[in-house]
This record gives sequence, C-alpha cells and structure tokens, in this order.
Amino acid sequence: MSAETLIRPELYIPDENVIAIVGLQRGDEGKGRFVDMLAAYYDIVARFNGGDNAGHTVVLPDGRVLKLHMIPSGVAYDNAVNVVGRGCVVNPLNLVREIGNVEAQGLAINEDNFKLDGGTQLILPHHIFDDVIREAGAKSQGSTKSGIAQVSSDKVLRTGMRTDLLNNDVDELFNAIVEGLQSQEEARQVAGLDSINAEEVAEHYIETAQQLGTFVTDSTYYLRQRLKKGARILAEGAQAFLLDPDHGMAPYTTSTPTTAGAVAAGLGISPFALKKVIGVMKATQSHVGGGPFVTEITEEENPELLSSLHGDQTTVDAEFGTTTGRKRRLGHLDLPQIVHANEVNDTTEAALTKLDWVPRYGKTVLICTSYERKGKVYTEAPDSARKLEECIPQYEELPTWKEDITHVRRFSDLPKNAKSYINFIEEKTEVPIKMIGVGPARDQVIVRN
Repeated sequence: MSAETLIRPELYIPDENVIAIVGLQRGDEGKGRFVDMLAAYYDIVARFNGGDNAGHTVVLPDGRVLKLHMIPSGVAYDNAVNVVGRGCVVNPLNLVREIGNVEAQGLAINEDNFKLDGGTQLILPHHIFDDVIREAGAKSQGSTKSGIAQVSSDKVLRTGMRTDLLNNDVDELFNAIVEGLQSQEEARQVAGLDSINAEEVAEHYIETAQQLGTFVTDSTYYLRQRLKKGARILAEGAQAFLLDPDHGMAPYTTSTPTTAGAVAAGLGISPFALKKVIGVMKATQSHVGGGPFVTEITEEENPELLSSLHGDQTTVDAEFGTTTGRKRRLGHLDLPQIVHANEVNDTTEAALTKLDWVPRYGKTVLICTSYERKGKVYTEAPDSARKLEECIPQYEELPTWKEDITHVRRFSDLPKNAKSYINFIEEKTEVPIKMIGVGPARDQVIVRN
C-alpha cells in the first residue's frame, strides 16, 4: 500500500475495530467503491452474505476496472486479507474464473490474502439448472439464475454440501451432483434444455472446485483470533435492504440476509463487535429485477430522461448491472424507503454516490419524502411488496446545478444547490452523509469530517 493510493488519510482515521457497509436501497448503490476506499485502513475485508449474484465494480488508480462478484473489494490492497464468510454461498466454477481474472490484472490471490470459509454452501450444477428451469416457467421471479435460492433451500433442509468437502473424500459431493442432475432430467426436457452427462459434469465441477482447497479454512476462528489481537475488520455486504428476505419487499428478494444484523451470523463474530454501520445510497435510485418501485420513471413517461440517466453503457458508471448486464430500472430518490433501511440497520452514517449525475434530471430534481397509502401519509416505507404497490409517492422539488463537480474534493467547494441537496437528505433521514461520490474513480470522493 503506497501513500498515493490513500484517499486523503487525514480525513478518515477509523477508531472502530469492526464496521459494516450495507446497501440502503435495491442494490447497485456503489458499495464496492467505498469498501475499496476504506480497505486501506483495515486489516481484513470480509463478505458476510450473498453469492456471485452480486457485483461490485472497483476502479484502480491507473484506471483498470475490477468487476468483482465473490472476492471482497479489499483485493486491491496489499495490506488486506479478504475473507468469504460462512454466511455466503459459493459457485466454485465462477470463483476460480474470478480469481483468474483478478490475477490477470496483476493482483495476487494466495492463501495469505484470501480465505474461504469451510462452512459456506456450495452451489451445485443442479441448483443452477433448477433456477433456469423456474425462470423459464410461469413462476419466474426475475432471478439472476445463479442457484442462490436453491442452495439456500438445501442449507435449511440440511442436505447441502459445504466447501470443507473439497479437502476431504469427494465421493459424497460427486454423488450429490449426479443424483441432483439425474432427478431433474424430465424437468429439463420440459423446459427445452439439452440433455447432459451427469458424471462428466460432476467430474469437471470437482476438478475445478478442488483448486480452491488451499483457500478453505475456518474463517470464524481466524476472524475471532485476529480480533483478539486488535485487527480491524471491514464487513462488506452484498445486495441491499429491499432484497433482504426478512425485511425487504418480499417475495422480490434474495435468499441470504442483507442487513447489518447478518454480520455477526455471517462471519461468526459477536454482534457486540460491530461498532459502525455505513449505509450506501445512490442519487439515481435503481433496481434490476421484479418488484414494486414506488418512484420509478417509466419509458412511457419520460424516455429521454431515462436515456440520460442510464448513460453510455461502455462507461464504468453506466446504469447496467455488473453481474447481469441488464439495463437497470431507474427512478427518483426515495427517502421513506431509506428511512426504513436506516432504522433496521441502525445506520450510523451514510455515503451517497453519483451526486455528479443529479443534474441529469434537469433544472430541478424530484425527491420522494413521503408516501400516500389508503388515505394515510407515511414517512417510513411499509414492509412488503404488497403494501408498496399501494403507495403513491409524494415529492418535493429541489433545484440542480450546472457546474461540473467531478473535480471537487471538499464539501465547501460544492455549488450551493449541491450542498442544499445533501443537507436536505440529511435533514429528512436524520443520518449524516460522511462520504459523497462525485465520479467513478477511486479519488472522486468527498470525505466530510
């Protein structure tokens, strides 16, 4: 780690041993760039939930772009150990491929800086095919077809396979793959999928997966021992609040918990160890997948605005999913939903991304400050998709600005209207915004004392 890689270190000196970064909206808020930034100050960056259905984009100082799906965003720093915790689910084929992609960028991945918990659940081939079959039918849920729901189901049913099998007798794993694939052959035919050789698939899967064996360890023990010696842990969340299976917009959710409450269970550390929760939100609120979107801007409503907000797909900050490549649904900033997320996460401070994109809304920007539902006004969003579908957004209008702010690094140097925009959000959410993204590059961040 060299001095020039740090983001003005005099402005951010952390006192907490364990902090978490979580998404406050629907995902794609830009959590990875803040994890990447803060990883300079932490000994360990640990993923506590999700699988490779999530995606984080990290821009290195020389402009290289890392698109990460399973590897924690601290991989860009020599000082950080990157841990995939027990609350995650892992597709070994994709993880091996991702390790290769990271190494191709000149970054090292070895057993000293990357650890995969032996208790993580393995996503098996039939989990993915089950997901594909479901998405091809009438019960499609807009899934990424990554097998996340299916492996999570097996975990609860206590029939799942764990990564610690990779360093042991793999006969059990081989049989589980073959039996799983053979049992779904009829459903594959109905869905129009090609027949496969189950034994060949199982052999390829195990041969590839065993390349991860050197990284497999009891990360819960490792993390607790490091904490006892004063190590600092940055817990990295995947997906976001509205996708949480308990507190999100059910049934349009993911299958592993996404809130700060999942940090302790996902990493195997005490809940009392977590001292700070940084919630990330994005000025251009977005979503990939199904479910209600109270403040959504539709193509029929304003196609020119949507085109401006989506941006050029070839740029790193365009509004297209890192994992899916799908064009994101976009809308106006939704503060009742953020208030709900802050309450459940007990968010201590916030980070806002894409402040530089706010002028794309026009001379003024609408911000949803409350909902109207069945004759009542709500300043905090309700807790289910059914209720959200009944909500009508109530907006306040703020002026935007013409100045280019991508070069600004101090809050005091922002245009008056940009500062008023930030102050307005802080007033309505009652959570201070400490970091502000004004561009996709690592140094395009305003850090406020």
